[in-house]
Amino acid sequence: MTTLTRRSFGIAALAAPAFITGAAPLLAQSTVPAGQTASVFGATIGAYRVTALLDGILPMSTSWFPGGSPASFEAALAKSGIAGESIPAPINAFLLQSDSATILVDAGLGGLDMMGPGFGQVSAGLAVLGLTPEDIDTLVMTHAHPDHIGGMIGANGAAYPNAELVVTGLEHKFWTDAGIMAQAPDAQKGGFQLAQTVFAAYADRLILVEDGAEIAPGVTIEIVPGHTMGHAVLHIDGGERQLLMITDAVHNIDLQTALPEQGIMFDTDPALAAQSRMRLFDRAAADKLLIAGCHVHFPSFGRIVRADDAYRYAPTSILD
Repeated sequence: MTTLTRRSFGIAALAAPAFITGAAPLLAQSTVPAGQTASVFGATIGAYRVTALLDGILPMSTSWFPGGSPASFEAALAKSGIAGESIPAPINAFLLQSDSATILVDAGLGGLDMMGPGFGQVSAGLAVLGLTPEDIDTLVMTHAHPDHIGGMIGANGAAYPNAELVVTGLEHKFWTDAGIMAQAPDAQKGGFQLAQTVFAAYADRLILVEDGAEIAPGVTIEIVPGHTMGHAVLHIDGGERQLLMITDAVHNIDLQTALPEQGIMFDTDPALAAQSRMRLFDRAAADKLLIAGCHVHFPSFGRIVRADDAYRYAPTSILD
């Protein structure tokens, strides 16, 4: 059985928001405010149309990034015109469409009433694209935090009734290990229960994959540990255009490109997460890859470039 410390659970010793601890009822439904419209943005990457779907805006704060100096945070964020402790971040999911596949990467917080109203917009984004949840044939779980998997379930079970659920075996093992769950602080056990609820909802079509697995033609899943131990990123081979979906290797792109060693309170292993993040940044910069991230400013597409002894994010708003 894996031996863990309180730091292994990332937020165990901190005042954690309910959306991570799972303190709120798992299937309580929130309401999208009247008149709020879906936000979608797509780009062609080889055989795929890749569309960012905004699920909602997360009220993030610089206090969620432990151990750093306020002065360094202020300097890093000021370069992007951001001031103060509030650094709201999107929760993005991604739709990959080809002639043979309709893949949803993560599903947002969905209807879980953990962060108040305004979430659960992925389904509205799909509707704008002329799709229903029944049209999704593959659902990819990059990792099992609630803001990525809450939208995978509804009051009646699986929110995507025809989809296979793809997750790394390492991630599945962690969240279903009774010994690890027993070591978790009580405030975090709800997160394990939510993950297990999702796995159970897709039990007859659960696909566990290893590092480097090709989950669809040209789409490779890679384990990049640290944020969670089975945390996955995706590489989409589009020939002349390559996309690296860095998922939760980054939670604030302005802060963590300038200060790449800076982790967030939700990292399972902050040092390992920092190593993984810097490897991804080096790769994206050297290979001139497009990147997209689950918490990168919507519409999320951009590039990582070298800037002195760190990096800089260059958003790309027009790709086609």
